[in-house]
Amino acid sequence: MNKEFAVFWGCTIPARFPFIEKATRVMFDDLGVKVHEQPGHTCCPEGTLVKANDPDAFYTAAARNLAIIEKAGLDVVTPCNGCYSTFKEAQSHLRTDWRQADVINERLAKEDLHYSGDIEVMHFAEWLSDSMGAALIASKAKKNFWGMRIAVHYGCHLLRPQPAVRWDDPLHPKKVEEIVSALGARVVDYPTKMQCCGGALDRVGQRDSSLAFCRRKLYDLQNNDVDALVVVCPSCFQQFDLNQAALQRANENVNVPILYLSELIDLAYGHTPEEIGMDMHRVSVQPFLDKWEARSADKTKLALNFDVALLNKCDSCRACKDDCPVCKVDPTFQPNDIIRDLVDGKLDEVIAEGQLWKCLECYTCLELCHSEIGMAETFRKLKEIAIEQGAGPESVPQSYKMFMETGTLGKPKQSARKKLGLDPLPEDGGDAMSRIMSNTDESKGAE
Repeated sequence: MNKEFAVFWGCTIPARFPFIEKATRVMFDDLGVKVHEQPGHTCCPEGTLVKANDPDAFYTAAARNLAIIEKAGLDVVTPCNGCYSTFKEAQSHLRTDWRQADVINERLAKEDLHYSGDIEVMHFAEWLSDSMGAALIASKAKKNFWGMRIAVHYGCHLLRPQPAVRWDDPLHPKKVEEIVSALGARVVDYPTKMQCCGGALDRVGQRDSSLAFCRRKLYDLQNNDVDALVVVCPSCFQQFDLNQAALQRANENVNVPILYLSELIDLAYGHTPEEIGMDMHRVSVQPFLDKWEARSADKTKLALNFDVALLNKCDSCRACKDDCPVCKVDPTFQPNDIIRDLVDGKLDEVIAEGQLWKCLECYTCLELCHSEIGMAETFRKLKEIAIEQGAGPESVPQSYKMFMETGTLGKPKQSARKKLGLDPLPEDGGDAMSRIMSNTDESKGAE
């Protein structure tokens, strides 16, 4: 595993979002990474503003930046989609257009530089995913994001154009989501996930169109009950944080906290929001942090009564969906959804809704479960908790009281038995049972 490389911050992060640089440096430190910064770098350069004017200047500047890193004998990691895309595109183009590469190298030779295109260019999300791996990243977490609903925005230039980039699927990526999921969050899919952030429209004077892109995705996220959006590109961060703040000032009802991936990892590793400058976001992340705190308390509460890992396994499987005999006649009872609500930390809501009492404890789910988990025991425990909270149907405590007083839930009908020629039943053991339980209660009290 390569843990020493050059880092290329680009222009946007140091100029506008130094807290992203801080969060990423903290993350690298925690992962034992040594990064080197090379003097003499320029803008990568940005494609829309430079390449459209002068492709030769675009490729020359990109090759020069890479040549500086080559001279240091390092590979390079960047936390910026734009820089990543520029370098990948330059490598791909100059690999085939060797004549232009020769011209550029003649220019670079005057500065004692040479571009060969041999170094590895990685996005920091790519390095995290492919070099570290989601499981290893998660293993260092002190607190996970259990119960949190987090969506991911990749940004176009992390994935495309595929011939130059070749990292994750350009239309159906999953690698960043695997990291977020490994940190314990529920990754939320949403219809506009692969829609461009639209930030480049701002740079060419199309402010209204840029805001329209931003607005469309933010409302989509809100409609999917997302707690935060994780991004891996400073331009995308700018679009969804700064421009969301502009929408808020215009009294639009949008509020989706935006987190850079390294910020999310830092929080999981125990760093405070203040330490990594999250108070510098334009859209407050406090709602996310408050809910995270509440969900952590929910998990502690849930763990007192349930095996949370087993609940997660049950929820992630769902092979028994629609096997429950109750949901076949009553579609309003969806036991798998109740398990998911528990995993999402909604224990109180599950108790209050009362659907749990529809479980017949017939153990069909257990018999059909290939992992021999089933859901019946979970529902039995839920009923126990509901009774403790006084939230059960009236018939349950009434029947329990009758049992404790008489040892039975129904007296035999002696007249009907006599009519059928049946002898009276022997005296029941209700009094004995009552005495036993009374003594048990006393001994419990003595303890």
